[in-house]
Amino acid sequence: MFKRLFLGTTQIDFKDIGPRFYKIFIIEIIIFGSILIGSVAGLFSLNLSVDFTGGTTYQLDTEYSENDISDVLNNSILEVSRYQTFENSNTIIFRAVESSQEDETEFLNYLGNKFNVPTSEIEFQRVGPTFGQDITEKGIRALVIFLSIIALLISFRYEYKYSLIALVALLHDLLLTFSIYVLIGLEITPSTVIALLTILGYSLYDTVILFDKLKDSQKAFKLSNLNREVLNKTFNEVLMRSINTSLTSAIPIISIIVIGNYLGIEGNLADFAIPLLIGIVSGTYSSIFVTVPFLSKIIKTN
Repeated sequence: MFKRLFLGTTQIDFKDIGPRFYKIFIIEIIIFGSILIGSVAGLFSLNLSVDFTGGTTYQLDTEYSENDISDVLNNSILEVSRYQTFENSNTIIFRAVESSQEDETEFLNYLGNKFNVPTSEIEFQRVGPTFGQDITEKGIRALVIFLSIIALLISFRYEYKYSLIALVALLHDLLLTFSIYVLIGLEITPSTVIALLTILGYSLYDTVILFDKLKDSQKAFKLSNLNREVLNKTFNEVLMRSINTSLTSAIPIISIIVIGNYLGIEGNLADFAIPLLIGIVSGTYSSIFVTVPFLSKIIKTN
């Protein structure tokens, strides 16, 4: 099986499995939609960073241990959302949620006593949610423009039906990534938003490759419409290519996450790499098992 998959000589009947994956897609959308509605209604909580919610940051230079960091994260004064350390440096930054001035002052004194550092040497700063809102607004604006241009280009290059299928695959990838973040409780930062926009490009890349191969196959067989044989032959040939592309893209991203965590510099690296990894896996899945069912449904095949 693996040899045939590698050589692109598998005999999977995508036209036959299309309806089954179409039903799976419907179930997925119902689940993702429920999670999205639940998040808007407050049934599921979003773990938003201080860039979105506002909060306070505390930066100090001191010697520390993992137990010290654990104590600060589990303190009863302020909820610390995250911390950041730096290689070859004693600097440590704690980010806490927005609270009253009394609690913030008490937490400042707590850090001073904990690390034996004068409070005057601890750099304290209030962070408003403006930066996160600004990134979100620009991201949504860029998303609308991006999808509009892509839909026009795909419609011009292929058919308008192809652009609808590509947009459905994108919607699937975005909702899947969002649902994982909500259910696991991963922190959403501006870097996460940027990674989501990057996912769109990757997902489209994989989908357009399949469309292009289908068009080439139609020209080679001189067909005006797709038929079952061409659909199956084309997708069997590009199946391993999609898997290989994902593997070669995922391995460096996994390395970034592992190495960043090992060196203690995960911060923005993890914020960007984790959704990117989820998107790559989802994009590969959707380019085959979301695209094919819709081709089977929308495009008339014999």
